[in-house]
Amino acid sequence: MNNVTFDAEGTKNILMSANAFLTLKNNLVNNIGSHKTKGFLFRFGKEFGMEAAKNYFQNKTRKKTVGKMHARLGHVKDVTFMGEIVKHPDGKIECINTRGKWVESFEAELHVKNYGITSECVCHTLCGFASGALSYEFGTSIIAIETKCVAKGDPCCEYEIRLEKDWLPEQQELINLYQSDNILTELEMTYDALLHHKRMLEKISTFHSQLTQNVTEKHSMDEIIQTAFDLLQIPILIEDIHGNQLSQIGLTEQQQENIKKEQSKLKYLEKKHNVSYYAGHSHFKLVTPVLINKKNYATCSFFYFSPQTIDDNDYLFLEKISNVIALCILYEEAHFEEQQRMRSSILDRLIHNQNIKDIESYFKFLPFKFEPPFTTAVIQVQKLKPNKDIIDLHEQLVQLSRLFKKWELPSIFAVVGEEIALLNSQYTNKQSFINKFNTIFQQMEELNGNYKYTLGISGNFTEFKHFERALKEARVAQRFPNKKLITDYEDLGMLGDIVTNMSLEQLHEMAKKTLKDLYQFNDPRKMELLHTLYVYLLNGQRLKETMEELALSIGGIQYRIKQIEELLQVSVKNASTTAYLLLVIQALILSGELQFD
Repeated sequence: MNNVTFDAEGTKNILMSANAFLTLKNNLVNNIGSHKTKGFLFRFGKEFGMEAAKNYFQNKTRKKTVGKMHARLGHVKDVTFMGEIVKHPDGKIECINTRGKWVESFEAELHVKNYGITSECVCHTLCGFASGALSYEFGTSIIAIETKCVAKGDPCCEYEIRLEKDWLPEQQELINLYQSDNILTELEMTYDALLHHKRMLEKISTFHSQLTQNVTEKHSMDEIIQTAFDLLQIPILIEDIHGNQLSQIGLTEQQQENIKKEQSKLKYLEKKHNVSYYAGHSHFKLVTPVLINKKNYATCSFFYFSPQTIDDNDYLFLEKISNVIALCILYEEAHFEEQQRMRSSILDRLIHNQNIKDIESYFKFLPFKFEPPFTTAVIQVQKLKPNKDIIDLHEQLVQLSRLFKKWELPSIFAVVGEEIALLNSQYTNKQSFINKFNTIFQQMEELNGNYKYTLGISGNFTEFKHFERALKEARVAQRFPNKKLITDYEDLGMLGDIVTNMSLEQLHEMAKKTLKDLYQFNDPRKMELLHTLYVYLLNGQRLKETMEELALSIGGIQYRIKQIEELLQVSVKNASTTAYLLLVIQALILSGELQFD
C-alpha cells in the first residue's frame, strides 16, 4: 500500500510500497527498455532526495544525515558512511575518500527475488536519492555510484561519492545516462515512441490491406510487388526454392548481376522474427521464406545499395509481402488446378475417345487460341541417381505450366500413368516449337537436378480422330534410345511406321523368326548376347567402340559375336542382314516389348 504524509508546509509526500515500485519498474522496462529505466530511476531518486534534503533544511533538522534519511524512509536497514565532504572557505567542495555501504537495500532484494542474480548493480534509485540530497546540501553536482551490489552476488551493496567532474572520464557513459534528462522528458519520449509505434502499425496495416486487395482482385505477382515497391521504394526480388527468379522490381541489370556474383559470399548478420539480415560487398539483403502450410515455396528479399539504408521496421513490411506472396501462390495454384482439371478432361476424352464431337466447346475456356494443326508429345521423367523420393508428377505439371506460359506455348497436358502427355496446337513452325521445348526442358533439368527428361513428338494432324495414332507415334519416338532430349517421330522414318502400323502379335512373330534362339527375353544369358548384338550394330560393327561401351576385351566381344552368329545362323557382317536385325531390335524397343538395363 502507498501512504501519504504531510510536511510542515502541508506538502504531500508519497511513500511507495515495494510492490508498487516493482510495478513501476516493470512497466518502465517494458515501455522504454532496461537501459533507459536505469536513468529514469536515478532521476526519480534524485528528485526524491533533493526534496527530502530541502524539507530537512527548511525544518532545520540537518542533524539527520543522508544515510539516516535512507533508513527512515525504508530504503535500507542501515547505512555506513566513511570519508568526508568538505566545503572550503573559497566555496570549493571536495569529497575525501567518501564511500560506504547500504545494508539490505530494498532495490537489490526486489531484483533478486523477482529476477534473480544479475551482472550489474541495480540500486539506481538509492544512488539518485543520495546524489540529489548531497547536491542540494552542497550546492553542486555530487554523484553517488554503486560499486558492489547484492543483486550481483556481492555480500553487500557498496557505493562511492564524488563530484560529478571527478567521475569523468571514468564513468562518462553512466553519468550521461543519469544526467541526460528529467522524468517528464523521459515520459514524453515514451509517449513519442508509443505514438511512433502506433503510426507504424497503422502504416503496416494499410500496406498489408492494399497488397491483399490486389490478390483478391486477381492481380499478378508482378503487379503486387510493383504496388509494394511504389509504397516502399525498396528493390524486391522473389525467387523459388531453387534460386530461380519469379519476379523482381527496382533492380538494374548490373545490380542483379552483382547479387548473383555475391550470393555465395554473403555474411550473415542477424535474424529478426523470420527475416535474416546479410551483408555483401555492394549491398545489404533482407530475406524471408514464403511459407504455405509450413512448407517453403519461395523466398522474398529486400536489397539495399548505397546510399539507401535499412530502416528498423523494414523487416515487418518484408514479412507482410511474404504473406501476400503466399496468398498469390495459393491463388495461382487454385487457378492452375481449375485450368488443369479442364485440360486433363480434354485429354482424357481424347485418350478414351469419349464425346469428341463437342470437345471444341471447351476450347473457349483456355487462355490461348487452341486450333490446328496439332501434335502430341509424351514426356518420361527418370531419376539420374536412385533414392527413396517419389517423382511428384503433379509438381512437374506446375513447373511445366509456368514455363509453357512464359514461352507462350499453346499446349495442354495431363498425367497419364507414369508419363506426361501433351497436346500442342498451332503447330505451324516445327523448328520454333522444338527450340522452345529444348529451352524449357533444359530449365526443367536445372530445376530438378536429379531428373532426366526424354520427350517424343508425333507428326501433325488436324482432326481429333487421328489423336490416338498421334499419341502412339509420340510414345514410339520417346522410347527411341538415341540419348537425345527430344525425338521427332518423323525422324524415325520407316522404323516408326513399322512399329506404329504393326500389331504386337505381328511384331513378335517377325522377331521370333529373325532372332531365333535369341528370342528368349527371360534368359539372362540370351539377353546379354542380344544386348551385345544391339550395341555392336549401333556402332556400325566396329569392335573398338563396342568394346569401350560394354567394357569388354576385344577377345570377349569376338567370342560373343561368334556365339550370336551360331544362334542366328547368319553372318553379322552382311549389310542387309545387320540392317534388318537392327530394325527388328529397335522395333521391339520402341513398342516397349524389349528393354535393356
